[in-house]
Amino acid sequence: MWLTVGDGLQVQRVHLHLSEWRELIASNTPLPDVQGVGLAAALAAVEFTHLASVSSHIDDAGLRPWLDLPARYAFPVGPTNVLRPAAMARANELIMDEVDQVVAADLAAVCGAAAWWVGFFAIIRHRGVHHRSLQPSTASIARLVLEEAAGIVALGMAIRVLEGHLRAGGVAEAGLRMAYCRALAASVAVERRMPALLEELGELRLVDLVSMAVPWRGRFTKYAGGTGAGQVE
Repeated sequence: MWLTVGDGLQVQRVHLHLSEWRELIASNTPLPDVQGVGLAAALAAVEFTHLASVSSHIDDAGLRPWLDLPARYAFPVGPTNVLRPAAMARANELIMDEVDQVVAADLAAVCGAAAWWVGFFAIIRHRGVHHRSLQPSTASIARLVLEEAAGIVALGMAIRVLEGHLRAGGVAEAGLRMAYCRALAASVAVERRMPALLEELGELRLVDLVSMAVPWRGRFTKYAGGTGAGQVE
């Protein structure tokens, strides 16, 4: 249930902030609080796998909106999203040689989309609030932190894709199970870093996006007691 709530929250936020995001991209605005990324356009574009190449398991995993929005709004020209290499590195770690081509295509698609999602909220981050205080988020953030966030969101999407394929069966199952085991092992490693990373991200929307991406003990803690999101959006 909480995963559905989280998905809906992220999609709603994109639509709520789409106009201001577009304005910042159109004006080629420097990012005042992101170190190492000079212009908003460097986070807006993404080399996106065409939707026709992904399988029906994307829908089974509840990830269609995560692909539809980048496909609809990402800028197809200009600089490549600077977070994409970090997100695609996660896909490459899981795919290796033994994963079925259909599964590999799905993983590549969702991991590429993860870079756009992190980039979207990073572009409008300076207009947001801190996830705990709900006061304006004024601290700057390093590009390396955003790259780490993109890798974690990509990992979370990948886990959901692999779970969908495992439930369905019908592909090279040994390789699929190995990929899933690698993904879960990576999520365990991520958990140790998560509390500190969330504080480095600071801003509410980015924190929610990353904290809900992968399974960990604090994943839905703040939603069990209600969320502050309605107070600021």
